[in-house]
Amino acid sequence: MAKGEALFKQHCAVCHPEGGNIVNPQKTLHKKDREVNGVRTASDIVWKMRNPGSGMLKFDERTLSDIDAKEIAEYVLKTF
Repeated sequence: MAKGEALFKQHCAVCHPEGGNIVNPQKTLHKKDREVNGVRTASDIVWKMRNPGSGMLKFDERTLSDIDAKEIAEYVLKTF
């Protein structure tokens, strides 16, 4: 969990402070918003990281390994 938190802070927290979303407030990382947007599992989160919508940076495998992406996803699920 500590690794996921550190990676989240490094790669995600700028746009998702405290699980929010500075670009699109309707798409926060909080459970209710994730579920409304069809993001329910760690795999869903990793998929979004790899295939983002407009306004979000793409985190491909060269930028973030599958292992690290999953660490972030698990952190998001447990924290928000």
